[in-house]
Amino acid sequence: MSGTLSCAFSALEAWRLALGWSRSVAITQVKAQYVADGLLPRSLSDPMLCRWEHDPGERPDREYTVMLCRAYGATPAQLGLGFEQVFPESELSAVIRYGQPETDTCSAGAREMVVHMTTAAGLPAVRESLQLALLADPYGSIEVAELADAAVEHYALTYPKHPAYLLFEEVRAARGMLTDCLITGHVPEQVAGGLHRNVGWLSALMGNLAFHLDDHTGARAHLATATTYGTRTDDAG
Repeated sequence: MSGTLSCAFSALEAWRLALGWSRSVAITQVKAQYVADGLLPRSLSDPMLCRWEHDPGERPDREYTVMLCRAYGATPAQLGLGFEQVFPESELSAVIRYGQPETDTCSAGAREMVVHMTTAAGLPAVRESLQLALLADPYGSIEVAELADAAVEHYALTYPKHPAYLLFEEVRAARGMLTDCLITGHVPEQVAGGLHRNVGWLSALMGNLAFHLDDHTGARAHLATATTYGTRTDDAG
């Protein structure tokens, strides 16, 4: 995939990449929304999702759109699906929030405290753990690769809990540490592939975050890097 953001990376694809999901994972998440409602999941395949992401003439119907929004934690407009005007406001506000569904399990003040604690402690701790692992094994190791996997998963799963600018800086710092390790040229072959893959996923996260920060040229660059590394590691889905 190459070219400009508008033709190569739709909002729907960018959001999926920011979550760290392959298309198969995204399909599983969408089907889970049906199961949660006690419904038999509708057929959804990798080619269908690929067409929705890349063909402007192919768009999911209203039901698929609801399930995509619930799975991705986004509105139709954020996913570029164009149903915003025909969805009742109550339906959207009840099930869709930026990155996560709204619940009544805690007060707004409690939610704010949880977000603040996660942002203040969780993000730096992940970066510091990766830094410590690289200090112990500056040329990389299986343990470093596993920790890098965990860092990518953490950033993807907690994506909606952090201000975009703050998460961008943390993801950038993590990618920089992996890059510094790789450019030494001494990374073991059995480790290098995993680190290259994680550089790709971190670049995809940076691309989506840049998009939300209205840095579209930066988003193009980061997502192009993600595509390049994904292709090299057979993980471009």
